Amino acid sequence: MAWDIETNGLDPKEAMIGTCQIHSPEVGTFIVTGVAGRVPPLLTRLLANPRVVKVFHHAPFDLSFMAHAWSVEPCNVACTKIAAKILAPGEEAEKYSLKYLMACHFGLVLDKKVRFTDWMSESLSEEQLQYATGDVIRLLELYDLLKGKLEERGLDGLYGECAEFLSAHVRLRLHGCADPFSY
Repeated sequence: MAWDIETNGLDPKEAMIGTCQIHSPEVGTFIVTGVAGRVPPLLTRLLANPRVVKVFHHAPFDLSFMAHAWSVEPCNVACTKIAAKILAPGEEAEKYSLKYLMACHFGLVLDKKVRFTDWMSESLSEEQLQYATGDVIRLLELYDLLKGKLEERGLDGLYGECAEFLSAHVRLRLHGCADPFSY
């Protein structure tokens, strides 16, 4: 299942989640609004469910918001940004962006002009809905493609260890220690 959120800021302790976008090929795409200041029980159960793989792009960001706002520990999470970084370490930051990866691998152009609009609204504009859908609609395909490349290069074990560390990474970030390995 592909998952993304939109927020009204960058600090998970100060800002709020405005929307959650979820995509599953079997069920479709859903954009859940009105989650600001609430703990959505179905979403929290889904996030903690070990039987469902949740694929994010830049999972530490999204998970930090959800773990803080919803007091939930994420389980069985994958991250396409981490996969891209393992496959091509040392690239400039732009080459790890979802916009770049979608254009590079699928020829898909993601329009990011509404990225910093009001996501707290219960009624989103058509542009916001298209943007939110665009961030999840092909995310599972990207994950499968990157996962295949990781396997071909023998890097899938390293990626798996990174994915397993995501929950601890989120707890460290919320504790104020985003990178305990830095000097």
